[in-house]
Amino acid sequence: MTIKSQPQDGLRVASQEDLVVRYGLRRPPELTPEIASRRWRELNRLIQACMVLHEVGRDRRPFQRLLRSAATLVGASRGIFLVRCDNESALELAASSGFVKGVPERLRCANEQAAATLKSGKPILVCRPREARLQEELRWMGEPSCVSFPILREGQSWGVVQLMKGQDFTEDEAVLLWMFALVVEDALPSLVRTARASEIPDAGSTGFISPVAFEAKLDWELECVLWGGRSCTLLRISLAAKRAESSSDVLHQSGVLRAIRQCVRPTDLVSCESSGDLLVLLPETNAAEGQQAAQKIRRSLVQSRVLGEEHAVVPSLRIAQATCPEQGRRREELLRSLDSQT
Repeated sequence: MTIKSQPQDGLRVASQEDLVVRYGLRRPPELTPEIASRRWRELNRLIQACMVLHEVGRDRRPFQRLLRSAATLVGASRGIFLVRCDNESALELAASSGFVKGVPERLRCANEQAAATLKSGKPILVCRPREARLQEELRWMGEPSCVSFPILREGQSWGVVQLMKGQDFTEDEAVLLWMFALVVEDALPSLVRTARASEIPDAGSTGFISPVAFEAKLDWELECVLWGGRSCTLLRISLAAKRAESSSDVLHQSGVLRAIRQCVRPTDLVSCESSGDLLVLLPETNAAEGQQAAQKIRRSLVQSRVLGEEHAVVPSLRIAQATCPEQGRRREELLRSLDSQT
């Protein structure tokens, strides 16, 4: 699911620069009277899209919402939203629209227009190109016209939105999309705050969040990492010291949760896996901070004696740690990282 955005081959880099020179947008993202008079319908859609931005933070699929808003703005039939990975030479597919059979694999691994847009930091407008390589790329996109525009985060290249349609895109439309991108860039910090201010799932009578609610919250937190640039950490606590026949009783003791809760914040979530192990989600926590939290939890569980005597608990108590994005950007990747440590 990656796109190489800064190839090392000299010819390929040169071709990207040529692409920017030939197809890069020359006009600044400014609303002129001429654009307002010619594109008043699109301008109304732009205003509406900006007004609903604050609702995106409450959406479980924020990338999809922003992609739809941009596509509606200019009447695009298809779209791709790509976000840069930690490795600055790659982009990751975050959302797509209009691809009935899914985004072709070719677009996931080689998209020259997205690469050039990310590199230049300016929109690129390609309509019915003469170059064979771009003609082939547009065939995979399914339409003869594509506009690609960048989205920055904290002034750095972060993502690329690509929209396609059967009619040629105009420079006016590209200017309006660039204006929309600037509004999105300005809204990114507040979108993350809104997302993290959402209601904490009900822990029920046991005090542990249900696995379904925990997974949903974890997935959303990983989306927030992409938006806001802050890490999050997942811990797995293996309580191997307890006897099998009494594991359920011990696991659900209020003392276990109390020993963990006194080491974490109210916004941190604790859930129980089917195996009896516990998962702890620590939003906005990097690897070093996660390690400190794990040490506190270990010390609290041992000293509380809720799992038994210290000499029996210490050798068998295991706490694995996985941090996003270092160990992965998806829930499955983090869980695999935890599995590899046990």
